[in-house]
Amino acid sequence: MYANSGMATSSASLQASGSVFPRPSVPQDTDHSSSLDANLAALESAKRAIQTYLTKDDNAVPELSSVIEGQNASSTYSNPRNEAWIPFVQQKRVALPQQILDDYGFANPHSTMGILSDIDRVWITMNHRLYLWDYIEGGSSSFETYEKGDDEVITHVALVPAKRGVFIDAITHVLVLCRRLSLTLVGISAPPGPAAAGIQRRRELTIYETDITVPTANQDMLSVVGTPEGRILMCGANDGAIFELEYQAKESWWSGGRASLKQRTDEITNLTFDNSRRCLYALTSSYTIIMYHLSRDSPNVVREIFRMNNIAMQAQTRCPGAPVLEPKVFKITDIHAVDLSESRDITLVALTSHGVRLYFNHRSYYRLASSADAAPSTLNLCHVRLPPTDILDPFSDPHSINPQTGQINQPQRWTVRGAGYAAYESGLFIATQNIDSTDDILLCTAPDLPQIGNFKAGQDSSAQQQQQSPLTSKPLLTEIAYLLPVMGNVWSVKPNPAIPAVSNAYGWNETITQFSGPPPSFLVLTNDGLHIITRKRPVHTIWELFERWMRARDSAELNDFFITYGPLQTSMMALAIASDNFYISPPDTLYSPVALDAILTGSSMTVSPISGGVREAAKIFYSENGGRPSIVEQNAYGGGTTTRYSMRYESLAAYFSRLVRPLWKAKITTATLVSNISSANLMSVQRDLERLKVFLSSNPQFFILGSAAYGGTGIGVSQEAWRAEGIAATQLQTLMNQTIEAISFVLLLSDYNMPVTVGKMEPALQQALSQLTYEDFLTTKSGRETARSLVNGVINQQISQQVSVDAISEILQARCSSFCSADDVMLYKAQEQVRKAKELHPGRERASALEESLRLFEKGAKNMTISRLQRICRDYQELSFSYGFVSLPLKCAQVLDVDGLGEAYFDDGCPPNDSREEALVQRRACYQCIVDALKESEVAADTAIAAGQTQKAQELTDTSNNAIAFAIRTEDFVFHSFLYDWFLSKEDPSMLTEVEHPLVEKYLLHEPQTLQKTELLWQLYVRNGRSMEAARTLAALADSVSYGLALDQRIQYLSLAISNAKSTSGDGLRRYEADGEFLKDSEDKLDVATIQLEIYTRLVPMVINPDEDPKVQDLASRLMTLQELFMDYADAYEMNDMKLLMLHTSEHDDPSLVISIWGAIFNSHRDRPDHFTALGFSVSELGRRFYPSEIAFPIDILSEALETYALEFGTEAPPGWALRVLADGNVPNELVLDYFDRIKDSGVPPYEDPMAIRRVLDDITYFLGEWLDDALRPGSRHSRAAFPAGKAEAMVDRYLSAFRGLGDDVITKRRLLDIQNKVRSRF
Repeated sequence: MYANSGMATSSASLQASGSVFPRPSVPQDTDHSSSLDANLAALESAKRAIQTYLTKDDNAVPELSSVIEGQNASSTYSNPRNEAWIPFVQQKRVALPQQILDDYGFANPHSTMGILSDIDRVWITMNHRLYLWDYIEGGSSSFETYEKGDDEVITHVALVPAKRGVFIDAITHVLVLCRRLSLTLVGISAPPGPAAAGIQRRRELTIYETDITVPTANQDMLSVVGTPEGRILMCGANDGAIFELEYQAKESWWSGGRASLKQRTDEITNLTFDNSRRCLYALTSSYTIIMYHLSRDSPNVVREIFRMNNIAMQAQTRCPGAPVLEPKVFKITDIHAVDLSESRDITLVALTSHGVRLYFNHRSYYRLASSADAAPSTLNLCHVRLPPTDILDPFSDPHSINPQTGQINQPQRWTVRGAGYAAYESGLFIATQNIDSTDDILLCTAPDLPQIGNFKAGQDSSAQQQQQSPLTSKPLLTEIAYLLPVMGNVWSVKPNPAIPAVSNAYGWNETITQFSGPPPSFLVLTNDGLHIITRKRPVHTIWELFERWMRARDSAELNDFFITYGPLQTSMMALAIASDNFYISPPDTLYSPVALDAILTGSSMTVSPISGGVREAAKIFYSENGGRPSIVEQNAYGGGTTTRYSMRYESLAAYFSRLVRPLWKAKITTATLVSNISSANLMSVQRDLERLKVFLSSNPQFFILGSAAYGGTGIGVSQEAWRAEGIAATQLQTLMNQTIEAISFVLLLSDYNMPVTVGKMEPALQQALSQLTYEDFLTTKSGRETARSLVNGVINQQISQQVSVDAISEILQARCSSFCSADDVMLYKAQEQVRKAKELHPGRERASALEESLRLFEKGAKNMTISRLQRICRDYQELSFSYGFVSLPLKCAQVLDVDGLGEAYFDDGCPPNDSREEALVQRRACYQCIVDALKESEVAADTAIAAGQTQKAQELTDTSNNAIAFAIRTEDFVFHSFLYDWFLSKEDPSMLTEVEHPLVEKYLLHEPQTLQKTELLWQLYVRNGRSMEAARTLAALADSVSYGLALDQRIQYLSLAISNAKSTSGDGLRRYEADGEFLKDSEDKLDVATIQLEIYTRLVPMVINPDEDPKVQDLASRLMTLQELFMDYADAYEMNDMKLLMLHTSEHDDPSLVISIWGAIFNSHRDRPDHFTALGFSVSELGRRFYPSEIAFPIDILSEALETYALEFGTEAPPGWALRVLADGNVPNELVLDYFDRIKDSGVPPYEDPMAIRRVLDDITYFLGEWLDDALRPGSRHSRAAFPAGKAEAMVDRYLSAFRGLGDDVITKRRLLDIQNKVRSRF
C-alpha cells in the first residue's frame, strides 16, 4: 500500500497512534426551528475536540522551572543531525549605510553603537554626532542624524519609555544621550506604519528637543534602564554607582522641565529590569547581584531587597568539580531578567565568560505573594547550566590527515571562553565569542523539545528517547547547541521585538506557535552590519526533509523525524505544509523593494512559497500515515464502546486548535469596546483557516467512508468507525467555517468603527460583548444571540445613515453569511418598510407600508430578538398601528414556544426548577411589548389631555381601545393572563370587569390565586346569574388562609355566601341536596365565626401585647372549629358564657358539663360584696341570651341552684331573689312559679328540711305578691289578663294549708292572705 510513495512509517507506530474519544452524536433530520440548536450541538462537539488538543499542548512541554526543579546542574546537549536540523540560521545581513562608513573612515572618531529595537533603529555615535539607522528600510540613506551645538563626545545611548503627562502625547520614548559631563533627554515619536501580515511595519521617526540636560559629575554611564511609567536608572563607569534621573513637566506644551540626578551607592556594571515583578537587578564588578524593588506605590523609591555574594561558591556547591566555575576563571559578563509570562519561578539568567548560565528564582515567594507588585524577599541560585563540550569546531577541517600517522585527525571540539554579549528569550540563548579582531562567533542553543516534552505519547517505549534524571525520573534539560560565525565584531545582541507576541506566547514550546506567527529571531549588531539570526523550527526541518525525500526518495530521515516528534506532531506539520500555512511559506512580494532586501521578520526558511512538489509530498505523508478509525471497548467489563479516531482526524483537530489558539480564549473587545486582537492578527488566523478549508474541500476523500485510498469499503464495526469520524470531521469543518465568518464579522465591526457602532447599542449588549470570548461567541447560544444583536445594531446604524438594507445585507452575506441569513434580510427589509412609513403622512400609503412590514416581520419571526421586537412595537405605537403591536408579539410568542412548553409550564402552575420555565419567560417578554405599547399610548393620551390636545388624546385612546379589542380576540390563555395581570395592576382594575370573554373566568381561577382575583370571580358569577357558584367562591374565600383576612371580613364573606345561596331558591328550580347541605354548613360556620369574633373582641384587652401574642394572632387569622374555640380559648381563659354559647350553638347536650359551667359562674361571684346583685345580673343576662335553650339554660337546674345559693346565705338573700333572677332572664313568671313549686314539694335534700321548705315558700309568696301587684298596676309590663288568677288562688290555698305543718310565719301568712283577698276581689 505504501510502496508507491516510500514514505510509510512503521506500522507499530501507526497502531499506537490515535486517541480515544466518545463517538459524536449522529445528527437527525430536524425542522428549521431547531436548526440553531442542532448547529450549536455540532459546534459544541467540535469545541470539546479543540479543548482536548489545547489542553494536550498545554501539558506537552513542562515549564523551564519544572524541568530544572530538583536538579542542581545540567550539561546535556545534542548536536544537529544534519543541516536540516540546524537550530538557527542567519536569515539576513543588512549592511551599514555606506555614508556612515565613509564618515567613520574620514574622521576616525570615537565611536560606539547599539540597537534600539523598540523603534527599529541602530544607534551609532561618532564623537558628538548621533546616527539613527532604520534597519527595516535598510537603504543607503535610511538614517537620521542628531547633534547638539557642543562638541562633547556621546559615550552611550539608551531608549526608555517617556513619563506620561510630561511631553506631548506623540512622544512615547526618550533617548538618553550619555556624555562624560552631562545627560541629555531627546523626545522620540516612532509610530508603526500600516500593518501587513508577515511584514514588519516601518516606523516614521520624529525627534523632539526637550531642553532637559543634567550634569553627571564626570561620570560615563554604562547601563541605562527604564520602567514603563518613565523612571530612568543607570550606573556610572567611574565608581559603579546607581543613579536615577528624575524630570518633570514645565509650562511648555512640547518639552519636559526640571530634572535632577540622584546617586545611589554600589559598584554597578550592568542593570536589567523585570517589570512583571518590578525587580531591578544590578551586577557589580565583584560579580555580586543586587536585587532592588521598585513599587508602583512608591514612585521615587528604589529599595534594596537582597544582595547575593559568593555566587561562584554557590555554583560550585551545585556543580562540584566543574573547571569553568573555579573562582580564578569565574566572571559574570551579562544578566537577563525573565518575565513572569515566560516562567512563573525563574526570574533571572546570568552568563559567565565561559558560557555557564546561572538560573535564579525567588524561592517560594510567588506561591505566597498576594500580588505581582509585592516585593520578593530573597534571590536564590537554583540551577547551573554548563556550556556544551561536545560541539565541533566549525573552523577545523574534518578531513585533515595527521602527517605522522597518516590517519584522519579526530574532529576538534570547541571551547567556550570569553563569552561577551548575550540574549535570552523563551528558552532560546545566544552568546557571542570573539574569534579574532575582525570576526566573532555565536553560541546558539535551543530547547531540544522532543527530549523534554511529551510528543510521543502512545508510541512504544522503545521509541521513547527522552533522557531522564536517574534521581527524579524527570526529563533532563536538554538543548541543541550550534556555533554560527558572523562577520565583524559584535556590539549588541537583542531579541527581535518585532516578532509578534503570539510567536512567544506559550514559553519555549515553539511547536504551538510555529503555525500562527513568524519564528523568533535575534538582532546581532556588528561593525559589519545587522545580522538576523532566526530560529529554525521543527516544521522547517520537516519541510527540508520533504525536499530531500523528493530528491533521493529515501524515507529514512522522515522516519527518524516521525520517531523523534511522534505521529501527532509530524502529521500536523505535514498537514500545515500541505495546506500552505502562511508562516511556513510567506509571499515574495513585500510592500517596498527596499524591504524585500531587508526583511527581518515574517519570513521562514524558505525564500519563496512552498513548491507544489513539497505540498504534494506532505499531503501524501499526511494521507498514508493517517491510519484508520476503529471502535474499541472502553473496558473489559462491558463498559460500552467508543471511537478511536485516525491520525488524520487527530492532526486536523490539533492543527485547527493551534490556528485558533491566539484568539480562542481571548475576549472579543476590551473594556473600551475596541477589538481585543489586532486586525492584522485576526486576518492572519483567518488566512490560514481559509487555506485549510480549501485544502479539505479539495481533498474530501480523507474522511469519506470507503475511499479507495484507505483500503476500500469497510463493513460492520469499521463502517461505524468511519461514519463517526466523518461526522466529527464535519463538525470541525463547521466550526472552522463559523470561525472564519466570525473573524470577518469582527473585522467588519472594526471597519464600521467598533466603539461608535457598539457604543450606540443597549448597555446590556455592550456588557455581554465585553465579557464574550471567541470560544463562547462561536459555540454558545448566548454568543450567537449576541452576534445577532450586533448584526441588528450594525444594520440599524447603517439604515439611520440612509444606507439601503439591500446594500448592507449584501456586504454581510458576502463576508459572514451565517451571521446574516435570508431570514435576517427579510427582517431588515421589514424594518425598511417601517422607516418608509415614518416618512409618509397618515393614509393608505403609510398603512400599506406598515402592513407589509408586519407581514415580513411575522414571516421572519423565528429570528426575532426581544430587543428588536421592543423597538418595532415602539415604532408601531408611535405610528398608531395598534394591530401591528399586538399581532407581531403574539406571533413571536407562538414561534418562540412552538412546542408549547411554556404554555404547558404555565398551565401546570409554574413548578420550580423546571426546564420549561425559559420558554415561558420568552413568551412573557413578547407579551410585555404589547403592554409597553399600551402604556405608552396611555401616557401619550394623558400628556395630550394636559396640553389641551383633545383630538390627539382621543386618537391615542382609540388606538389603545382598538389594541385591547384585537388582543382579547386571541385564544392564547397565557397572553390573556398576562394582559389581565396588567389590568389588575392599574389603580382602576375595572377594565377587566368590562371584558366579555370565556377566558376571564379561567384566568380568575388560575394560579396564583389572589384576593383581588377571587373577589372579581364571585362578582363575575353574580353578574352572570350563577349565585350558587358565587356563594361557594365566597365561602372558600372566607375559609382561605392566604390573604390575611380579618375575622369581620370572613363573616362578611360567609354572610354574602349564605345570601347568594338562598337567592337560588327564587329561580323556580328545586335546590339540589348538595346546595342545601352547603347552605346549612355555611350557616353553621357563620354561627361559629360569630362566636370566634366575640371571643377575639374579649381576648384582645386581656392580653398585654395582642399584636405579638401567637394565640391572639392565630385566632384572628383563620376560622376555627368550636372544639378549638372551646378548648384553646373559652376554657383556657375561663369564658364560661362562651362555653354555654358553644354548647347552645352546637346543640350538644351534656348536663354534667353544663352543671360544671354554671357552677363555675356561680363560684366566680361568690366572693364579691354585691354577689347577689352581680350573680343575679349575670344569670338574667344569660337567660335573656339563651332561654328557652334547655342545653345552655336548663331552668330546672338553675332554679334549684339559685334557691340553694340563696338558702346558703340565709337572710342575706333578698326575698324572692332566685325567682326574680329567672324572670328577669325572660323565663315566664308562671313557669318560674311552677319550677319553684316543684322544688318546695320535691323532698330532695336540703328541701326535706322544714326550714328550707319555709324559705322556698317565702320566696314564692314574695314573687307572687310582686307579680300580682304589678299586674294590677295600670300601665304595667305584666298585663292583668295574663295573670293566672285561678292557679294563684289554688296555690295560695295549698300554701295556707301547709302552714299547719311548717310553723307559724305571720309575715308570709299575711302575704298569702293578702294575695288571696286581692285575687278574689279583683278577678
